[in-house]
Amino acid sequence: MRIAVDARALLGQSTGIGTYTRGISQALAARDAVEVGLFSPRPIPDPPSAGGSLTVHADGHRSGTVWLQTTLPGRAAAWGANALLAALTIGPARGDLPFVSVVHDLTAVTHPEWHSARTLVGFLPLWEKTVERAAGFLCVSETTARELCSTYPEIRSRVTVAQNGVEESFAPLADPTAAERTRRRFAAGRRFLLSLGTLEPRKNLETLVAACERLWARRRARPDLVLAGGSGWKTSALYRRIARSPFRDKIHLPGYATRPLAVDLYRAAEAFVYPSLAEGFGLPVAEAMACGTPVVASDIEALREVAGDAALYSPPLDAAGFDRAIERALEDEPTRERLRRAGPPRAALFTWKAAAERTAAALSRAADGTSR
Repeated sequence: MRIAVDARALLGQSTGIGTYTRGISQALAARDAVEVGLFSPRPIPDPPSAGGSLTVHADGHRSGTVWLQTTLPGRAAAWGANALLAALTIGPARGDLPFVSVVHDLTAVTHPEWHSARTLVGFLPLWEKTVERAAGFLCVSETTARELCSTYPEIRSRVTVAQNGVEESFAPLADPTAAERTRRRFAAGRRFLLSLGTLEPRKNLETLVAACERLWARRRARPDLVLAGGSGWKTSALYRRIARSPFRDKIHLPGYATRPLAVDLYRAAEAFVYPSLAEGFGLPVAEAMACGTPVVASDIEALREVAGDAALYSPPLDAAGFDRAIERALEDEPTRERLRRAGPPRAALFTWKAAAERTAAALSRAADGTSR
């Protein structure tokens, strides 16, 4: 079977969908009798490798949206693709090549105010056509699948859940001196709390800053806060909030973290805190757990699905609740040890191999024109 993948998410800094595209493509290419073609409007700077079963096909287009709708279907068909994996959700509005849409979350539909104008222009006008034309839908969590089916009950028979995976490189710290090097690099040598992800409104980082200020007001020596991630959109309010904080010197903004640096940060952090307002899956939570780092997360359905009993929770907008949960994760040693031990086996439930098995089955059904 030949599977074409819309690989536009690999063109820039690898955020969540980029991590998904890389992980699922390599896992699909590792399956018997499967060839994967990564299709992109421009050359991919660091393409994944999986031997001869994974190839890269790059064009010379500036606009990814135009390329998706005009060039990709013909290029994939000429390569001999049996089906297309629309990793960025939107599929071609025309063409005979069947495609499966990967639905990471529905926030562009439910909360457009959280997104950039560029994202909305490239998504909303084409989403309804994708709903009509897609041969199948792959949701990255049961939570996302329930929301999708509730909003579009007519597509229920076309929906499959294939949860994200965690790369094997995310594992507990083996070298104690590495944590000290990471602290020196990112937190002026001090212990730190970590939140990692693109800086954007739904990550709810102003609530996290307020929670940490409460912690520091009671005892300033508590760990600093590292907000790692590229600057996304609508971030001016967050930057103003940090600039006026009386604890500004304890808040660090290192910018985008590559995957190896993310591993170092997770391992060195005293705790990982993820106050997101909405998630489709919440991959950073799974990655932090895999590294044995205590996790505090928003009490939302998707993060409960991922972390289960291996995390502490707070209502998303409750700074006092996050304050209490973080303090417990830092200073209640039995709780801290329980979280450290529970994280890796919980994260091990999520593998790209399992995701690829369900994804390959959905693509095979799409290619054959059959339903579940």
